[in-house]
Amino acid sequence: MQTFMNTLLLLGVIQGGITGVGLLLYAGRKNGSHWLAFAVLALALTLLRLWTHATGLESQPLFRRLPLSVDLAIMPLFHLYALSLTAASTASVRRGFAWLVPWIVFMTYSVLVYLASVGHGDLTQIDAAAEQWHYSRVKQIEDWLTVVLNLLLAGLIWSRVSRYHARIGHWVPERFSALLGMLKVIMALTLVAAVIILIDFAAHRILKLSDRHYLVQAVRAWYVTLVYIVGIVGFRLKDLPQFVPDNVGPAKPALSESALQASYQKLQALMQTEQIYANPDLNLNDVAKRLNLPDAEVSRVIREGSGKNFRTYVNDFRIGSVKQKLTDAGYVNVSILAIALESGFNSESSFYRVFKAATGLSPTAFRLTTARSETGRSETGHAHPARPVRSGVGP
Repeated sequence: MQTFMNTLLLLGVIQGGITGVGLLLYAGRKNGSHWLAFAVLALALTLLRLWTHATGLESQPLFRRLPLSVDLAIMPLFHLYALSLTAASTASVRRGFAWLVPWIVFMTYSVLVYLASVGHGDLTQIDAAAEQWHYSRVKQIEDWLTVVLNLLLAGLIWSRVSRYHARIGHWVPERFSALLGMLKVIMALTLVAAVIILIDFAAHRILKLSDRHYLVQAVRAWYVTLVYIVGIVGFRLKDLPQFVPDNVGPAKPALSESALQASYQKLQALMQTEQIYANPDLNLNDVAKRLNLPDAEVSRVIREGSGKNFRTYVNDFRIGSVKQKLTDAGYVNVSILAIALESGFNSESSFYRVFKAATGLSPTAFRLTTARSETGRSETGHAHPARPVRSGVGP
């Protein structure tokens, strides 16, 4: 079992190194991916520390007191990634660097202790030289601080990401809905990382468990799993567009009822006449610019005018356009997917899901049903001439 766990830890180190470097090279600074890459590399160094301890390398003079403890940097790096991912201001990201100061201080201390003790050939002399720097006491303080800061930052990350998800969840383009779900994964991973570090601390500092105890083994396995999952999430979320809040500058007064109605009519005209819903990347920011209103006011206009959120409001126009074209003789030889793409959908799976939810039928069944209905009316002598395509259909 111990051999298997040592191999697993080594694989985690290799996986973390490859993933961290891959994120730096492939994703770069996009969506703050470089911060996540540094966090993955920090996790890999933590696994390397656990591996050197488990394999007995720490009994070698060169590896004794080797400064590999980066636990205190993991959550601050996750925090910087969360700030960048959720379109935080440059000033907010800069303030986030302050959370790395404790790690920098303790890492500098560890490097100094290592340099002061590594020259001794005997382990007893190395330990004695380290204790002249009060190594055990300082490391105990570092461990306690790691737990406290990680739990605090996990709460801050959860709050930040959940508020961002709630703000943009109903108005980002449909194509990014799957990526939005990955934001929740980030929230979960943050809590998992904090809990793992807490359990690891309790196992060693409080319960004094041996490395062979099942709880210690489970914690190490979770570390490896965390490295793997974080890498997958990072590569996925690099493609999530950032939706910057519109709270820059002085706040505008809320719209009156008459202004709300006027804005809603203007929005209806944009949908029906200009058919802006046909843009698959249409989002609330785009509409806000067309209406010259803040995002929050546009959401209010849509909510009070139609009783829907932004995404449902736009999708209703798209579904209306699809339904109209499916019953139009001019589109009889056009594929359903082509019609969906022309109407603003850019994902076949999301189109079928939204269409089925709105009509209770699949697009194919809807086309066949309406075709039979038209055929029946024609045979009974009540056929209607083909209708021209209207400029827009919607709420």
